[in-house]
Amino acid sequence: MSRNGMIIFKPFFVQQGRGPHLSDLVYTVDEHNDTFLSGIGLTEEGVAISDTKGQKRFSVYVRWNVEGYGFLFMPADNNGEGYELPHNGINRYHLNYELAKTRVKLSGDRLQLFESEGWRPSRTVKSYMDLSRTYLEDAENVKSDPQACAYYSQQALMFGLLAGELIAFEKAQSDIRKSTPRSQFYFGCDTRAFFQMDQKLFFEKFTSLFNYATITHYLIGDAIDFEPQEGHKRFIERSHLCDELMRRNITVEGRPLFWTHSWVTPEWLAKKNFEALKLYLEKHIRNVVGYYGDRIKVWEVVNELHDWANELQLNPDQCVEITRFACEVAHDANPNIRLLINNCCPFAEYVQLGKWHQKKALYPQRTPLQFLRTLLEADVDFDIIGAQVYFVNRPIADVISMIERFEGLGRQVHLAEVGAPSRGILQEFHEQELDFSTKPYEWRRHWDEELQADWMEQIFTYAYSRPNIEAANWYDFLDPFGFLKYGGLLRRDTFEPKAAFDRLQRLQQQLCKSE
Repeated sequence: MSRNGMIIFKPFFVQQGRGPHLSDLVYTVDEHNDTFLSGIGLTEEGVAISDTKGQKRFSVYVRWNVEGYGFLFMPADNNGEGYELPHNGINRYHLNYELAKTRVKLSGDRLQLFESEGWRPSRTVKSYMDLSRTYLEDAENVKSDPQACAYYSQQALMFGLLAGELIAFEKAQSDIRKSTPRSQFYFGCDTRAFFQMDQKLFFEKFTSLFNYATITHYLIGDAIDFEPQEGHKRFIERSHLCDELMRRNITVEGRPLFWTHSWVTPEWLAKKNFEALKLYLEKHIRNVVGYYGDRIKVWEVVNELHDWANELQLNPDQCVEITRFACEVAHDANPNIRLLINNCCPFAEYVQLGKWHQKKALYPQRTPLQFLRTLLEADVDFDIIGAQVYFVNRPIADVISMIERFEGLGRQVHLAEVGAPSRGILQEFHEQELDFSTKPYEWRRHWDEELQADWMEQIFTYAYSRPNIEAANWYDFLDPFGFLKYGGLLRRDTFEPKAAFDRLQRLQQQLCKSE
């Protein structure tokens, strides 16, 4: 029987600031927490869902301003049960309360799980959880007064978020203290700064932090374009960099063998049909992998091909087939290398937007996890799952839960690109500087160097605590040349270390002591 009803989540804006407190982008996820395209949108009444495209039960994600924590995407999932459209009419929910109810249960469930394994939380964690539960009870007791319910819900949500974040960090620290040494863990970073600063200074700074390095081979859009004209590859500079890194005992990864984002796709490649693309790729991969031989230990085979970076407009089957083909050719060219599939946008909000970055997607889209599952089911031969973990307006507890889903696929995991800004707000897709002082802060406060260091410390600590994660790579090394504005570890012009640089050094010293 079809469902013609609607659900509306009504927000109550009890925040003190001017806002905005709710963003226009809202989306739904299925029972497996995979994003799907639905008839969800923001109306004058609130967040409205009228068509779930055949998905029976679903949860919603909204970007909501929680003063005292941040302006972040977070779920309402009805205590894990999900929501279901009515057959007719409208079911109305109190958005603030649903967000709080969901968060308190998520954080409480994590706490209960870890305690059952013998972990003991700090007094601060217990206090945050107690406060979140008490405020949620207060909200339940005044549901007849929507404004009062909203106030108590906001408090419950804030303390639930604080609890969840601290639970994740404390548990990771505890696991590290109990673990065997991880001398083979890779602390990594991109090396494009080699071409953008004094090379002696680059190696002095880089080698004081990292034992793993990635060398990019973007056809265009790189510090030095690798193949702006077909067949004319620029190996010399990269080969020199590779040799210098190896001389300093740094393990090298090459990336990518195939990436078709508009930023890096030359016109001559974009014009190729599928068969011509395969012919080019076979020659390209054999040439590149063969050139380096065993000097490069890991190759990123494809990047962001999960229906996001798709300038050649490949259909879903072709994306799988070209990935399989590229992996087979790479392994045939050098059986000693390990192959990595890199994935961006782990929460896959692009599915709701229906976009390949800025282009309208021509085919139904998949999340990164759905793409990876398809590759595994098709027996595509690769070794490592790459997960990009930029700050993308999510609570850290939710980021960690998403990484765990990648870990659950049975391959080693690299946090292939990790990054956060050190100033203001995220501005990676804005050419002009934004006046961030007029906007809500994204996490804790507006970004500064110490906050960037806080975020880095939490992600790298978690990565080190997980046996299935063997590398965490910061992107990038030097401002202003990173993907994220102000996302580097060295300041522009002066090349002085930022707070995150010093914090990572201190973290590594602490980890060595734990060993």
